[in-house]
Amino acid sequence: VNRKHDRIRTAASNEGTSFDSPSQRYDRTKSHYLRTADLGMTQDTIFPEQFMEDLTAKPEPHYHHPSPHPPPGVTFHIDENWICLDDGKTGSHSPIAPQAVDALVDMGYRAAANPMMWTPSAKTRKYMTDKGLRFDDIPIPGPLDEGDGIPGDTSSILVWSGKFPHKYHGHDVPAIRSQGVINMSPEALVDLLMDSNRVCEYNKSNIGRDDEVVLCDGTNLDSSPFSGQRKKKVTGVVMRGAKVVDGNAVFDSETDDEQSDLEEGGDEAMDDTGSKSVRTMLTSVSRRERRQSRFVGVTKLVRTKNKPPLVRKVLEFTTLLHCRALTDDQGGDGYIIVARAVTPASDAEASKKGVVHCEVLLNVHIIRRLRIDSKKISSRSEKRKGGQSKNVSTSGKKASKGDLANRCLMINVNHMKSPLVPSMVAKTVGLSAAINFISDIRALT
Repeated sequence: VNRKHDRIRTAASNEGTSFDSPSQRYDRTKSHYLRTADLGMTQDTIFPEQFMEDLTAKPEPHYHHPSPHPPPGVTFHIDENWICLDDGKTGSHSPIAPQAVDALVDMGYRAAANPMMWTPSAKTRKYMTDKGLRFDDIPIPGPLDEGDGIPGDTSSILVWSGKFPHKYHGHDVPAIRSQGVINMSPEALVDLLMDSNRVCEYNKSNIGRDDEVVLCDGTNLDSSPFSGQRKKKVTGVVMRGAKVVDGNAVFDSETDDEQSDLEEGGDEAMDDTGSKSVRTMLTSVSRRERRQSRFVGVTKLVRTKNKPPLVRKVLEFTTLLHCRALTDDQGGDGYIIVARAVTPASDAEASKKGVVHCEVLLNVHIIRRLRIDSKKISSRSEKRKGGQSKNVSTSGKKASKGDLANRCLMINVNHMKSPLVPSMVAKTVGLSAAINFISDIRALT
């Protein structure tokens, strides 16, 4: 009997050990792979220990650090690095996935906001010259200037072309930047783009988009690694009506739309001398912050199928799709959606007739809330930041709060690779597709 109990205890111990070992928790044959070299994430730059609970265990390539070894069916390239976004078993995200998504958001925003990367089309250059617009201007919509964003108004859709300044996959494929005013609230536009059941509303060639793996459903953002939230506690007492900028309390006025409720909280901490100190923090929760899309934090792997007219084959995309709120450094007052192609390991074994696999090298949608121009806010923002506020426009016709309640500015970056589009016409096709995309969304308003 004692030997029997010993065997049972040994088996249970071995089972627990095998479950806790990284090699048993992940399945490469069913995981989804993401390129990360252009995100600054390579096997030489990432320390796997930061993603491991047991530092005595052996780190697993693709799950704890990037690896140059590609997924099945993809040719090896010395400059490329890959990670797995999911564990391949339970649908949970891999330990390194949140950092990769953060890096993708940062890279996507920098690309959209980099004026040195983009060359405007002839019509866009003339339009911006006539209106006196800068690259980083956020136009307030008006019928005499930037337009109302009404269906059929293509003159106010601005487009640029450019290329990414790196040597990695897709660097030779032209990228397209576009922007235009949309007659929707930022939340309504985010819901439209993130809801897989509504793709056919603005993409008439779409025949379906399925959410294959949901890494984060957007609930419990306080504990979600995909929320993009970085909590910071302020040491000391902050007076009512002040906010902290670079460690200093700065007084600033708020518009009626931004009036905030102040909540005070505190916790105890030990300082360097070993004595106990009390940290008091005053948190400002504005109405603007309470208005939040239900898709913030949502991170999922989707499979999209399009059947364009005059094309016999179905175009299939497998993509990482993620949404979060813009940070203060990014101007706030809106959202950012990023997408990038992923390679399912299982696709290497499945051969589909009549299907062409296309890649979303990078898609970015920056959706900004438009608000009333305020000289006080503008002047203080310029003094504090040394430039023009990202949220307040000085161009275009002055609009009331009611005019802007259901309008937003959408800035897009599209970088796609399709075997059906020759390189010599990729730029022309991309510019046309960018204009049509905004026009199709405007047609819904």
